[in-house]
Amino acid sequence: MARIIGANSTAVKQQNMEAVKMILYQQAPLSRADIAARLGLTPSTITNITAELIAQGYVEEVASETDEPARGAGRKPVLIDLKRDCFTVLGITLGRDSTRLCLCDMRGGILTQATYETMSDDYSVMLHQLQGILSITRQEHPELWNKLLGIGISIPGVVNAHRGQVKNHGEERLSWRNQPLTEEISRFTGLPVRLENNVKARSTAIQLFWPALLEGEKIFALCYVSFGIACPFLLDNQLFRGESSAAGEIGKMILQPDAAEDPGFAPPGSLEALSSVLAILKECREQIAAGADTMLRELCPDPDALSLSQVLEAQNRGDPTVCRVLDQAMFYVGIALANLVDIINPRLILLSGPVFVNPQNADTVERALRAHAFLPDEEPLRVVPVDMGEYAGAIGAAACCIDKYFLRS
Repeated sequence: MARIIGANSTAVKQQNMEAVKMILYQQAPLSRADIAARLGLTPSTITNITAELIAQGYVEEVASETDEPARGAGRKPVLIDLKRDCFTVLGITLGRDSTRLCLCDMRGGILTQATYETMSDDYSVMLHQLQGILSITRQEHPELWNKLLGIGISIPGVVNAHRGQVKNHGEERLSWRNQPLTEEISRFTGLPVRLENNVKARSTAIQLFWPALLEGEKIFALCYVSFGIACPFLLDNQLFRGESSAAGEIGKMILQPDAAEDPGFAPPGSLEALSSVLAILKECREQIAAGADTMLRELCPDPDALSLSQVLEAQNRGDPTVCRVLDQAMFYVGIALANLVDIINPRLILLSGPVFVNPQNADTVERALRAHAFLPDEEPLRVVPVDMGEYAGAIGAAACCIDKYFLRS
């Protein structure tokens, strides 16, 4: 039997408030009449909500920049706009190679930023390190700290955003699993804390801070290829999570079901075992060990120290061995995305991650995708590589905080 959900007046008011905040965030400045028309709400409802938001200091009235007066009136229409300095937001990403932090305004403008060493694999040590970083930030930027809406934290792997717990961060950080991370950081700072997967956080940052990338699309996917591979997607301003919060973990997709067992970093035959940065480095080392003719020996005499930047340099210099490795890895990314397109049917896929520094890798992905996806002629699909910068994980964490504690509260 279908579940029937009712709504009382308090719930309806909350829904209307969230709708007004969202449309102002996405389209402001707007007149009260425009807000009412676009949301299908009465002018009196919009007047009451905007008055409340103005009293709270979240939005402000601004004069129209047009020369046209209001309909039948002698003065310009008054518009409502979000105050980008009504709060600050702190975003921090606990990456595998570094820890990055940024303090942002409500539009994602970075006010200050910092990079720290990678966090310990031991949860109790990591918690102490993170608390130390937050204490330093509070001491160095007291004015920004005192205006904080909250704190966003992003990490690789699967998280339960509702409970604020890490569910799967790889075998190297087992002690992080199921720990009450957001609860402990909230208790330490006295602020609300939001935990999110780092690629899902980047998707939220695109939606809120860089909407021009979307060109009006309401459904899009972000494929991020790094140490792991993830591809979350947003459906009409909502990040799809799934019941276990594991939606978007495209790297676990099995593309070679008959692959030999491998005690490595990813399930045998999975996209991550075929196409992640770790997989690319592993294959390149194996080619070196097998005696392949490659300039990687010149670029990196110690194969154990091989880096992705050296592999990409060899690709740019036309190394045939390296080109074959990357072409195969990107081919499988395209196949995985073709499967996603056949199921979800997004009109926009953004490609991001260090492998796409070389444009030919994005081209290989797109060719494989278009060759294998079901794409009717009337259904256009754009595949666009995007460079979000080294602080994208921290900015995304800040975006998740805004989404949770301002737009949806």
